[in-house]
Amino acid sequence: MKSRNNQTGDFIPRDRAEVTNNWGIFGHLDSAVFIISAIICFGFILWGALDNNSLSVVLGQVLSVTVSNWGWMYEAGVLFFVVFCFVLAISKYGKIKFGKDDDKPEFSNFSWFSMLFGAGMGVGLIYWSVAETVSHFLNGPAYAGASGSTQAAEWSMAISFLHWGISPWAIYVVVGIPMGLVIFRKGLPALVSSCFYPILGDQIYGPIGKFIDIVALCITFFGVSTTVGLGTMELGAGLSFNYGITMNNEAYIIILVIVAAAYLASACLPIDKGIKVGSDISMIACLGLLLFLFLIGPTKYILDNFVNASGLYVQNFIRMSTWTDPVEQAGWLNSWTIFYWAWWISWAPFVGMFIAKISKGRTIREFVFAGIVVPAIFDMIFFDIFGSTALNFELEAATKGLIETAITSDVASGIFVLFHQFPLSEVTTVVILFVVFTFFVVSTDSATIVLGMLSSGGNDSPRTSLKLLWGIALALSAGILIIMGGLDAVQTVPIVAVFPFIFIMFAMCYSTIRMVRQDPLMQAEEAFKKEVVTAIKNKKNAVAENSEEEIEN
Repeated sequence: MKSRNNQTGDFIPRDRAEVTNNWGIFGHLDSAVFIISAIICFGFILWGALDNNSLSVVLGQVLSVTVSNWGWMYEAGVLFFVVFCFVLAISKYGKIKFGKDDDKPEFSNFSWFSMLFGAGMGVGLIYWSVAETVSHFLNGPAYAGASGSTQAAEWSMAISFLHWGISPWAIYVVVGIPMGLVIFRKGLPALVSSCFYPILGDQIYGPIGKFIDIVALCITFFGVSTTVGLGTMELGAGLSFNYGITMNNEAYIIILVIVAAAYLASACLPIDKGIKVGSDISMIACLGLLLFLFLIGPTKYILDNFVNASGLYVQNFIRMSTWTDPVEQAGWLNSWTIFYWAWWISWAPFVGMFIAKISKGRTIREFVFAGIVVPAIFDMIFFDIFGSTALNFELEAATKGLIETAITSDVASGIFVLFHQFPLSEVTTVVILFVVFTFFVVSTDSATIVLGMLSSGGNDSPRTSLKLLWGIALALSAGILIIMGGLDAVQTVPIVAVFPFIFIMFAMCYSTIRMVRQDPLMQAEEAFKKEVVTAIKNKKNAVAENSEEEIEN
């Protein structure tokens, strides 16, 4: 397939109508991407519905092979993505803007950050904020010291910072950078395959490009299914703990149906009325919870632990990011760090594309620092306030075991048990449920947009009917995961599904470098520098010639 270029050598994108077919109520779709992805995603649902035991066994076997042989790849890859993003941001390429050089941002900083955070973390942060720190204290990695020790208590927060700090956001941003450039600066369709036009040229419309988009769509589907499953279990835990509702598969399915109805309704609205409003409201409620717990909880210990854990995190970032447990192979790494890296990577096409879509008018440098550092600091503050308060209960003799007992019984119940120890628990419980619900709706609504874009050849406004189809499929997939075994099944799927995409992300980094080097702004600057250098040389030569003439005279 020959590459199509104009007389200046610029790549000419095809019209979307050339590469899509009319599917009636679903609009124009990329038939190959949609059909193959639908077979994979709906095939998973059908398999789980007919024989979830065999599906669970197969996933477990694939998981064992993946983490045993390729766990190091997840570790090294994520560290590389962090370095790549910051090096690109501080380089001369950091000034390149998503859009025309005079474009301005479409959203206020608060709304932009709220949508970034709601799409990128949301439910997961609520689910793990209490349970994770206590879990690392009770059973952490070898470098954190003996379980339950003072050393383990100090390291537990630093480990949480690793999992929720700059690394996950770098995973999103490394996809978001090329997506922002191709969408707003190059006018290409909003597809992961579009990011490879500097390497593949017109072949992005061929089998290789189709393969990239199919992989991106499928891992987005399974990654978001994981979050939908976690969100359902979090809501179920809150209802069970606070209102005595017995949780079983039937109860979870009812919750799932209610939430699905909400995010499907939101999917029918434009971003500025659905996702934006939901993100703003949930962020305000979330900030209220943080302030309440900070003021009424162990404030001094929260501040002490934040400073201490931040120091450990910064000083040992490389060590923690590259620790592969090569000798003992105790299994902690697979359950935590590898799971998290795989989970974030499974969200990378979805979140990367979404945050690029809402970042028109922002430079690469602004996108990197505001898209990595700011949300990472917020995550760290969130984890410190919630996690330190929970850890303080475990360190005090009178309340030791309170949180441990809760998370051992049900990880999702930890946050509700924690807030039950303070005044106004009836109010804060409702707020927590509301935050979980809105984060849940925002992230899943965002995902339906991206799934629609990927399956429709990059249409940035996919048909509502297409978004509803993918939204229903997400709910069905999450239901299968819950029935298969709850958290264990939810953790298995992303690790298995994302393996091919990490190699695509490495290739995206190379393509991004090719892209920014070819950018008109950079080429204009290079041409200007050459003109200046040439002018200086000519002037020096002229001065030298005049000097020689004066000497001769």
